[in-house]
Amino acid sequence: MTTAVLERTSTPPASVMTQAYAYAIDPTPEQANLLRSHIGGSRFCYNALLGLVKVNWDENRQRKDAGQVVPQEDYLSTGHFDLIYLWAARRAELAPWWSENGASTYNDAAQRLSRAFANWRRGRAQFPTFKSRGQSGSVRFTNTALRLSDSHHVRISRVGEIKTYESTRKLFRHVERGTGRILAATVTERRGKWTISFTVEVERVMAPTRAPERIIGVDVGLTTLYTEANPEGEHVLNVPNPRHFVQAEKTLATAQRATSRRQGPGPGRSPSKRWVKANARVQRVHSGVANARRNLIHETTTLLAKNYDLIVVEDLNVKGMLKNHALAKHIADAAWGEFVRQLTYKTTWYGSSLVKADRFYASSKTCHQCGTVKAKLSLDERVYHCEACGLDQNRDVNAAINLARQGLAGTHSVTGRRGEVRPGQQNIADQAHPGEASTETSPESGA
Repeated sequence: MTTAVLERTSTPPASVMTQAYAYAIDPTPEQANLLRSHIGGSRFCYNALLGLVKVNWDENRQRKDAGQVVPQEDYLSTGHFDLIYLWAARRAELAPWWSENGASTYNDAAQRLSRAFANWRRGRAQFPTFKSRGQSGSVRFTNTALRLSDSHHVRISRVGEIKTYESTRKLFRHVERGTGRILAATVTERRGKWTISFTVEVERVMAPTRAPERIIGVDVGLTTLYTEANPEGEHVLNVPNPRHFVQAEKTLATAQRATSRRQGPGPGRSPSKRWVKANARVQRVHSGVANARRNLIHETTTLLAKNYDLIVVEDLNVKGMLKNHALAKHIADAAWGEFVRQLTYKTTWYGSSLVKADRFYASSKTCHQCGTVKAKLSLDERVYHCEACGLDQNRDVNAAINLARQGLAGTHSVTGRRGEVRPGQQNIADQAHPGEASTETSPESGA
């Protein structure tokens, strides 16, 4: 009897994660009206349930002020299923047309309202407010209400089969072979365009974390969007800032002037059809800018995560920087926060690592050759000149080299004076210097 010996290969185990897949869709005019009916039904249900809860709570408050004892059972609960049961009991009275839309429409409203109350109780948001009718909106469908017909069509209950602009083959193959399960999907109308975003439970084999052999530092800026260098002082890559919003400002201004001449919405007044068309042109300009910006960030972050083992970026306080009104438009257009967000999950996918340098580390003010730290470095000084060793270097390249060296073994982030940040000074991190694309310096440095 011959015994076969099977050689086992070590394959990393697959991990289950929740991932989003977003696609542009092209509904027919009839399908678009049906989708708007679902969006409007969700909004109506949200407002109706919020109104019932507010009336109930106000009545109980008046009873308490009158000296009555109000038991807890008299208060309407704001849990997800409690709101669904409340809608089922009152829908015939409040919305006789409720059967025109699917059950997912009203489940979506109850879930959103329940989440809004939960965030209010935890102090993370204000008390829920009523949703107004506008040109944008969304509705969430559960997995039982939709499915992928093929790689170019999605079928939604009571709406029909909707064509997608691009192929959904990646998601479709996941679903076909059982490595992906659609949990829900959100259909959104924004800026005159329709999109569908799937929430999918995916089995993904995560790449093992690579040894930090290829290290790169990334300095973000406004003149040059991303400047990248390695610890050896080699300037690797420059990504110019295309200034997407600035390039579209003239077109946007023309479209906005045309919109301002039309009769727009107001108290007790509906917008004219010409205003709706003109406003759609404005929204298309904004959509083009957002898509171009997002595409550039995706291309850059994918390139970095795939080709480098360790990526070092700055821990910028973008919210603080936006307080500088002279640069706020350009900083928002650069979208540095989105750049870091995408790097965070892509480095996990591809086995690389992301390191954020200390917020007080003066990467722009430090000479990468001798280590001297300047007390001040104005924004208009584009060339870093070191008085100690005579180095003349582009300031962004110098900062990128310093950041890359923060990723070396044994290196730790320091402040501008090469000292540790006192715990009492940590709250100053919320007050970033708005005129500098690099990190701000601790007050101890005297800058």
